[in-house]
Amino acid sequence: MSDPRHTILVVEDDAQILEILTILLREQGYHVVRAREGQTALALVKSTRPDLIVSDVKMPGMDGFTLCEYVRADPAFAHVPFIFLTARDEKSDRRRGMGLGADDYLTKPFEPEDLLSAIDARLARVAKTQEAFAQIGVRLQDLIVRTLTHEFRTPLALVVGYTDLLESTGQGMDEKEFQVALHGLHVGARRLANLVEDFLLLTKLNTGVLAQELKDTVLSPISPDQAVEAAVRNAEPLATERRVVLLGRYESGAARVTISQGHLVEITRRLVDNACKFSRSQGGNVRVITRCEGNWWLLQVEDEGIGISADVIAGIFDAFHQVDRAHLEQQGSGVGLTIVRGLVQLYGGEVSVESTPGQGSTFTARLPLTGPSGHSISAGVLSPVE
Repeated sequence: MSDPRHTILVVEDDAQILEILTILLREQGYHVVRAREGQTALALVKSTRPDLIVSDVKMPGMDGFTLCEYVRADPAFAHVPFIFLTARDEKSDRRRGMGLGADDYLTKPFEPEDLLSAIDARLARVAKTQEAFAQIGVRLQDLIVRTLTHEFRTPLALVVGYTDLLESTGQGMDEKEFQVALHGLHVGARRLANLVEDFLLLTKLNTGVLAQELKDTVLSPISPDQAVEAAVRNAEPLATERRVVLLGRYESGAARVTISQGHLVEITRRLVDNACKFSRSQGGNVRVITRCEGNWWLLQVEDEGIGISADVIAGIFDAFHQVDRAHLEQQGSGVGLTIVRGLVQLYGGEVSVESTPGQGSTFTARLPLTGPSGHSISAGVLSPVE
């Protein structure tokens, strides 16, 4: 017996066929709601939220194809399986139905077992999909909670701990002890501020706020190598801490790119930071290379680090996606590469990664070159920068 919680909407203009289908499905334990034309069916979709729809194609007024289009256009019901019934077995109808996202297509007359089998298969697939999404959601939620808990707790502990120390023994401290406490407060506060800035920037990227701000800003083309060199210089302390040697090769020449200099520094800084963090414990080299290729300006950051496995690399730019978090506690909040991708795409570019586990990774950001007229060159076509 089928799960009585499953609701099936049957849409059929022939009263006799509608009654037969209703009896058949109710005998199987389904809750059935009915309509004899598309407009009524569309209202029932919103009011009853069916788990599956069985619909005739040829109906007066709104036909089955149009009904399917409306249902699929609503994100709340786009996942609902849709089975078409028709008296015709025309390839064009079948192609159109499948193109609209129909899950199955049965030609009248059909055996009851065929319809029941199609319904069972589609509902089972939906159940498996929902279970998979639920598991992914639980894992993602757990990852976010663990990541944020760690990333916020560590600097908070520094701030609270050293504040308590200053309050309790501050007057009795010598100058060296006071400087140590002051440094601890600074480190914790700076890390907290960086976390807040990261999440604010990520939010502005995801909501389109930053894109709107850029539309209201007049940007002038810049020489990108200067911004890259500045970012690399600022990364020297982290490189020293990680025993990494930063090597720069800047070959852009007179190339110009239309981008906020601050954003280009941000992109470079995050890629270099990422390369330093994932270098092996004994250090190694991180190479920062700029060059032009066709109509693109390229920024490449190569490391000699731990590399990224093929099963991980597909999601490396997703928020909170981290490589072996349990063994690499230094890696941060997991939004740095997401921000890099967002900023690069904001200026019509793209970012990619190539990696060999145990040997290292190369991240490449591509931005369209700006032509002499102040236009961005993309795929050989001059287009205005928005």
